[in-house]
Amino acid sequence: MKYMKTPTMTGFVAGHRRAFTLIELLVVIAIIAILAAMLMPALTKAKNQAGKATDLNNFKEIMVAVQTYASDDGDVMPSANWDNNLGTLPGWLYTPGGGTNFDITTGQLWPALRNVKVYICPNDDVQMMHWSNIKQRDMQRAQQLSSYAMNGGVVGYSRNFAWTHPPAKTSQMQSSDCLFWETDETEPFYFNDGANYPPEGVSGRHLAGGVQAAMDSSVTYIKLAQWYDTDMVSPTRDRLWCNPNSPDGRASASYPGP
Repeated sequence: MKYMKTPTMTGFVAGHRRAFTLIELLVVIAIIAILAAMLMPALTKAKNQAGKATDLNNFKEIMVAVQTYASDDGDVMPSANWDNNLGTLPGWLYTPGGGTNFDITTGQLWPALRNVKVYICPNDDVQMMHWSNIKQRDMQRAQQLSSYAMNGGVVGYSRNFAWTHPPAKTSQMQSSDCLFWETDETEPFYFNDGANYPPEGVSGRHLAGGVQAAMDSSVTYIKLAQWYDTDMVSPTRDRLWCNPNSPDGRASASYPGP
C-alpha cells in the first residue's frame, strides 16, 4: 500500500507544488518594475530618434517639392501661408478657407507630395490641448495639418493677413536661409496658419532641439540654445531673419512685420 507524501522542506504536499507567497510575488513584481524602469529611457530615446529620422526624411521630400515647384514657376517659391487663414492666395500648405477650414489638398506642394504623413512628425500629437500663453486659455491648434512651418521671410513677414507679399524667387535667397522648421508645439497659437517667424521658435521635442531645412535643401538638427541664443538675436540678416527685401532680413518699410 502506498502512502501520500508528507510536507517536506522542498515544498511538496500531496504531490503538488506549493503556491508563491505574497512576499515572493512582491519581489517578482519589484524586479519587473526595476527592469522596466531601466528599459524605458532607452525605448523613449529610440522612439525619439526614430521620429527625428522621419522628420529629416520629411523635410528632404518637402525641399525637393519646393525646388520642383520653383523650377516650374519661373524661379518663384511657394507662398508661406502667412495669412491667419484669412487671405486669398494659396500657400505651400493650403489655400485659405477661413476659420478652421484647412484643406491640405489645396496646398501648392500637395501635387508633388500627396502624402499627409510627410507633413507630420510622428512624435507630435497635433490634436493635443495646450495652455496658450498668448490666448490665456487651454486650446487646440487651429491648423492641424502639419508639425512644420515655413519661414515668413519668404513673403516679407507681412502684417496684413488680407494680402501677402509676393513670394521671393529662389535667386533672392541665400543658400543657408532656413525655410522650414518644426514649430514649437507648446504654444498652440503658433499653428494659426502655415508660417512663422524666428521668435515663435523651434520645437524641443527631440532632446531639446528640432529639425530644420535650408534653401540649399540641407536638412539638419538644431538645439534650442543655438536657435534662441545665437541665430535669432543676430542684428543683421542671417539664416533665420531672411526677408530678401530688407537689409536686416526682418520686415521692410513697405511690408511691416510683427
